[in-house]
Amino acid sequence: MTLKKPYIVSVYALIRNEKGEFLLLRRSEYSRTNPGKWDLPGGKVGLREPLEEAVVREVWEETGISIVLGGIAGEVTFELPAKKVIAVVYDGGYVMSDIQLSSEHKEYAWTSLEKILEMKSLPLYFRDFFKEFSLESVETSGAPV
Repeated sequence: MTLKKPYIVSVYALIRNEKGEFLLLRRSEYSRTNPGKWDLPGGKVGLREPLEEAVVREVWEETGISIVLGGIAGEVTFELPAKKVIAVVYDGGYVMSDIQLSSEHKEYAWTSLEKILEMKSLPLYFRDFFKEFSLESVETSGAPV
């Protein structure tokens, strides 16, 4: 059997500030995927690179911040023109630090869950992830996040 599109593995981090807002990054207009759209910090996993190391590296490269990684928060799958992506989303913890963006992104924002759920400039697969994340958080805590 030959795959029409290859699969790749990516990793992302949910990073929050002291207000519980999530860090989103806006991709540059020159990005090959989702130019100008909002995104979570993260990216591709290198060959034989452990997932946990990859997400810590990607967050550092894209934002200049170090994170203490938590557990897996969930997963996302999506298709790009040339490949299919399986993405593992980790809990990146709480951060009180200055963000220093790489050239891959043009801005960042700390955004409430309520606003994220309404964002049209966030890819649908991440909006769906946050909807599920919101529902699971209510079920486990009894209160909205």
